[in-house]
Amino acid sequence: MGFVRRPQQGPGLALGTHDRTLVVLTPGATGPVARGHAGMYHVAFGMPSQAEFSRRMLRFIALGLPFSPVDHLMSKALYLSDPDGHGIEIAWETPERFGSFGNDGGGFTMFDAQGRVHSGRERLDVAAELALADGVDPALPLHRDATVAHLHLHVPALEPSLAWFEGLGFARNLLLDHVGMADMGAGGAYTHRLAMNLWAGPGARPAPATSARLLSYRLETSDTATFSSAAAQLTEEPTTGALTGTDPAGVTLNLSLSATQSRKEVAA
Repeated sequence: MGFVRRPQQGPGLALGTHDRTLVVLTPGATGPVARGHAGMYHVAFGMPSQAEFSRRMLRFIALGLPFSPVDHLMSKALYLSDPDGHGIEIAWETPERFGSFGNDGGGFTMFDAQGRVHSGRERLDVAAELALADGVDPALPLHRDATVAHLHLHVPALEPSLAWFEGLGFARNLLLDHVGMADMGAGGAYTHRLAMNLWAGPGARPAPATSARLLSYRLETSDTATFSSAAAQLTEEPTTGALTGTDPAGVTLNLSLSATQSRKEVAA
């Protein structure tokens, strides 16, 4: 996929760009992702440009990796699965194409910036996307500005999960009870930073320890008020000052104050 190996202390394999670690693969599972459990639905890696998004597509085609190209209007996405069954999304965020959400007889619709109706689940025009690859070699590693763009979770219940993440500073964006899905933003024009669904079944329990699964993830904030408020439902790690807890999906979450903000706090 173009990820490069990163320095890693302890067991596991760190992967990402030349500048940052995006994911750490940890040994220990004896089986693939177990379906029907709470946990990760997919993780999205954000591309910094249309050309880089198209270059990922070109690379996957060259390697014979199957993927599903979907136009979400607010973003373009390539969906695929890793060898253990984890859902992976490659995303290029395009909030400038989005206008508003609509309700068509109880169904979900989207309007683009020109007022035209979209489903938000249309197939991308692969040929048109490939034409935007800008001639860059698809064999080159992942661009250094690639990020973890959003996380989508299977949860046991939507409303308690929304309330729990609101305590960490996330804001509700969509709640689609008829499809069993909701999502939340964290500021900025793009509002899909955290999503959750009931597609593993209401009341879904965490995956067994023997299965491949999301073990933990790390969030970072530069807002001291958000960090202080989150301390009410998370536990402080005495050695690092970071906060930790178990999210509604049964996954360990770590929240830290950005290094720049931490230095300001020490100086104060």
